[in-house]
Amino acid sequence: MKKQYLDKIAEAYYKLLLKIDWEDPIFMNGIREGLNKFLSNAYLKSYPTHKYLKGDFYSTNAKKQIESGNVKGLIFEHMVPKSEYIQKPCEKIAEKKDEQLTIDFIKDLLYKYWWIAIVTKEENALLMKNKMPSDWDQANIHARYDAEKIELIPVKNVLFP
Repeated sequence: MKKQYLDKIAEAYYKLLLKIDWEDPIFMNGIREGLNKFLSNAYLKSYPTHKYLKGDFYSTNAKKQIESGNVKGLIFEHMVPKSEYIQKPCEKIAEKKDEQLTIDFIKDLLYKYWWIAIVTKEENALLMKNKMPSDWDQANIHARYDAEKIELIPVKNVLFP
């Protein structure tokens, strides 16, 4: 089920990337924030469930908070930083005239790296920001959490049963 949602997001992201005038610096300055938020907004706004119920994994503390009805101090966190491992590769190809960006390329990155963890604010503060560990194998999506000994529990949730 999650794959179907990611497919739709990949298609919309593809359309957006093809319409951008990458050579116009004023245009790029104006669109940059929206471009950075596009994937997350598409994911969050497309489905009528609270964002803290859209995690793929939950820390033990975050899960307890949600079960008690308290979502204060929780963080919706990309397990693999989306900017570095999804956006930058897609944008790099989209802005080149000699390579062709494909929906399948975007889908592959989303399937591989679009994993959401719900953690507490305190746990989030421990994590390496915006990058994976230098010895990352490009496969272990838990690497940043493992480094800080934050256990993540896979949880089937309302959006993706």
